[in-house]
Amino acid sequence: MGYNSIRISRERGGFQVRATDPAIEAENRARDTDAKSCAPYRDPDVEYNFDTKEETLAFIEKAIDVALPAETFTSAFDKFAKEAQGKS
Repeated sequence: MGYNSIRISRERGGFQVRATDPAIEAENRARDTDAKSCAPYRDPDVEYNFDTKEETLAFIEKAIDVALPAETFTSAFDKFAKEAQGKS
């Protein structure tokens, strides 16, 4: 799993949000595991522009659980390590 993030920056006309798109990350992983694939790598960080703070926050409220899944590399590894040691 890649590095998931949401970044907000103030622009001259409003706000810009860059967020990790998990669907693009999945496409990249599939491409990397398929030896016959000729598909190009796609940047999983997608930009969205908003005019107001309210629009920006409304988008983040909806996107945060998708762009920043709770099952991160660290928590997945910790879960695996506990299962391997017989701990739940």
